[in-house]
Amino acid sequence: MKIALLGGTGDIAEGLVLRWSKAGHEIFIGSRSEEKAQTITDEYKEKLASLGIEGQISGMANADAAKAAEVVIISIPPEYAAATISQIKDSFTDQIVVTPVVSMERHEDKSFVYNPPPQGSSALEIKEALPETVRLVSAYHNLPAKELSKVEEDLDYDVVICGDDEEAKAVVTKLTEDMPNMRVLDAGPLKLSAMIEAITPLIVNLNIKHKRHFSVKFV
Repeated sequence: MKIALLGGTGDIAEGLVLRWSKAGHEIFIGSRSEEKAQTITDEYKEKLASLGIEGQISGMANADAAKAAEVVIISIPPEYAAATISQIKDSFTDQIVVTPVVSMERHEDKSFVYNPPPQGSSALEIKEALPETVRLVSAYHNLPAKELSKVEEDLDYDVVICGDDEEAKAVVTKLTEDMPNMRVLDAGPLKLSAMIEAITPLIVNLNIKHKRHFSVKFV
């Protein structure tokens, strides 16, 4: 499958790129700068080569990456995500778009709290910025970026997804299962994304306090 990661130079992007490349998917790294996208693409290729994996990865501007892909991951910081999507809105048709975006605020004591936009969640804010023909799924909010990038290790985590299109959720489920040991839990419609997003600051705070890489597992 052809997968674009907009803001593909970010933390969570690395793990997704490496793991999906290992599974045989074609990856497009998007960035505001084509030069920056190509630089990080070369770094990803070197990491894959060191593992004996020949990845199909290309670097390009965000707009071009979105046009080229069947599935688009929004790995852009929350303060820029909706605005960036609005700027390249014409690059979207009927792709499946996945948002792991979470709006958080850091307090003076260095703890993080959930700070949703007026729409109620980052997912709903991004939905407003996209064409109605796009099928949006909310996923991957709570995966620890550093552990995700250790592509030689299987991760026993749960990935909770929300969305209004069953076919799109099925595709995201399959892509997630291409990363061994990941279990997908469908939480329902996109409007419920706020509840999943709100868990993220708690996990971040636990990681900081205990110097660990926590994620989510439902038992």
